[in-house]
Amino acid sequence: MQSIVLLTDAITEVLTLAEIKTFLRIDGTDFDNILTPFIKVSRQIGENITGREFVEKEFKLYLDTFSQCNGIEVKKSKLKSITSIQYYDIDNTLQTLNSNDYYFTDDQYYSSIYIKKDKQFPNTYDRKQAVIITFKADYPNRPEAIKQACLSVCAYLYENSGDCVIENNSLFKSLFYPYIIPQKFFL
Repeated sequence: MQSIVLLTDAITEVLTLAEIKTFLRIDGTDFDNILTPFIKVSRQIGENITGREFVEKEFKLYLDTFSQCNGIEVKKSKLKSITSIQYYDIDNTLQTLNSNDYYFTDDQYYSSIYIKKDKQFPNTYDRKQAVIITFKADYPNRPEAIKQACLSVCAYLYENSGDCVIENNSLFKSLFYPYIIPQKFFL
């Protein structure tokens, strides 16, 4: 079973305050305090709808054991890098897998981690979260349409400030629809 925990949230955003103000045709700084939170909210709405990470974030993936067959599919956009793969060996001692012993590949939606041909994933202690993979993920070559969709979300939030309660993301689904990961609905 996979369990993924966010370690470090985005340090960059899809949008800037200047881009939102240009899009909304707002001059001056009177509305900056209202608009600034919309930057993160619009990204989070899009990420929740699509199942993708629009900007780089760091995560920990916990597994109960190593996969002994077809690798480890990481269900978080695309891997940018792997910081470490740690595991509790059969003596329940925390070990770190040598980075020269594994690699990762991308498919259309996710990335998978594989052990090199002459190696094998080690046996782990029989416990929950015996494997800990620390990695960074993002959406490489993010389409410009994602930025436009986020701008539209910001415009909606601004125009309806104080008037709307967004209980689900269906209102914005059509903006992000082409970028939804189909497997997201079967997780």
